[in-house]
Amino acid sequence: MSTVARPELLGAVPPPVRRDPMVLVWLAAVGLSWFGDYAWNVALAWTAAHTLSPVLAGVVLGAEMLPQALLVLVGGVLADRCDPRRMLVAGQVGQAAVLVLGALAWSSGIHGAPVLLAIAVAFGIASGLTLPSGMTLVRQIVAGDDLGTVQGWNQISSRAMKLLGAPVGGVLVAWRGPVSVMLVDAVTFVGIAAVLTLVVRPRFRLPRATHDRWRDSFADGLQYLRNHDTAKLFVIGLTALNVFVTPVTGLGVALRVSGSGWGAHWLGIADACLAAGAIVGSVVGIRWQPTYGASAAFRTLVVQGLAIAAVGVGWRPALVLAMTVLGFTAGAASVWLSAAFIRAIDPSHLGRVSSVTSLGDMTLMPLSVPALGAVVHATSVLTATLVFGLAMSVLCAWFATRRAIRTLAA
Repeated sequence: MSTVARPELLGAVPPPVRRDPMVLVWLAAVGLSWFGDYAWNVALAWTAAHTLSPVLAGVVLGAEMLPQALLVLVGGVLADRCDPRRMLVAGQVGQAAVLVLGALAWSSGIHGAPVLLAIAVAFGIASGLTLPSGMTLVRQIVAGDDLGTVQGWNQISSRAMKLLGAPVGGVLVAWRGPVSVMLVDAVTFVGIAAVLTLVVRPRFRLPRATHDRWRDSFADGLQYLRNHDTAKLFVIGLTALNVFVTPVTGLGVALRVSGSGWGAHWLGIADACLAAGAIVGSVVGIRWQPTYGASAAFRTLVVQGLAIAAVGVGWRPALVLAMTVLGFTAGAASVWLSAAFIRAIDPSHLGRVSSVTSLGDMTLMPLSVPALGAVVHATSVLTATLVFGLAMSVLCAWFATRRAIRTLAA
C-alpha cells in the first residue's frame, strides 16, 4: 500500500477538541445549519403536497438530487484545487440569498412550483459544488487523532437537530407559511458563513492539485482510485452500505408496520428507536476508538445486517430491538469509518475521492428503494429484509477481512 502524506502543521499543535474554542464554535454552527435544513425539508414537503399536484410535488422534492449528482465530481476537483473554506462560505451565502429571494417572491404573490423548484435546483447546485469541501475542511482544522471525535459529534448534532428542526419546521409552516421557514433557514446559512469567515482558520496545509486543466485533476483522481487499494475499498464499502440500510429504514419499516396493522404511531416509535440508538452509538464510538477502526467498524456492521434482517419479523418488540441495534451500530461504525477514511486518503485527493463516494450514494440509493419494494411484492417483507440484511452482513464480513482494511491503524 502507498504511504499517505501527512498534512503540514501551520502553527502550534491544536488542543483537544473539548478545549478547542474554534472547533466547538464551528460544530455549533454546523448544528444550527442542520436545524434550518431539517426545518426547511419539512416545510418544502408540506408546501409541495398542499399546493401542487402529486406528480409536480414529486418533481419538486426530487429536483435537488439531479444537479447535486451531476456536479459533485466537479465539487471534488474544486475541493482539491481551491480553498475549501472559501468554497463553503460561497455556498452558504448563495443558498441564503436564494432563500431570501424565494421569500420575497412568495410574499409578493408568486407562489407554487416555480419558486419551490428554483430553490431546490439552486440548493442542488450549491450542495454538489461544495459537499466535498466539507470533508477537506475537517482535515484542515482537526488533528488526526481527533477526527473520530469531531465526526462523532457532527453525527450526534445531525441526529439531535433532526429531532428538533423537523417538528419546528412543521409548526412554522402550518402557522406562518413557508416564508417564515425560508427566512429561518437563511439565517442559519448566514450564521455558518460568518463562523467560517470570522472564526475558522486552517491549521494544516493540505497539498493542492496543481494541474493546469480541470479535466487533468479529474483524471488524476480516477487514476489515484485505480492504484490505491485502500481508497478503492473504502469507496466501494461506504457506497454499498446505504444500498442495504436506507431501503429498509425508509420503506421496509413502513411496510412492516402497515402490513401488520399496528398503526402509524409505531412508525414514529421505530424512527425514535433508530435515532436514540444512533446517538448512543456515536457517543460510544467517540469514547472508545479501537486501534484498527475500519476493521472494527465493518465487523460491527455485520451485526447491523442481522438487525436489518430482524426488521421484517412481525413482532413489535423485535422491531423496537432491531431498530435500536441498527441505530447503535450505525452510530458507532460511522464514527470509526469516517475518521479512518479521512486518515487513509492522501490529503491531496480527499475531495475527489469523497465526491465519488457521494455520487455512489446519490445514484444507488434511489434505485435500491424500489428494488426492496419489488422483492416485497414478489415475496414478503420478512424475505426482503432477510435478503438485504444477510447480504450486508456477508459483504461487511468480507470487507473486515481485507488486508488493506484489517491493517489500517487509527
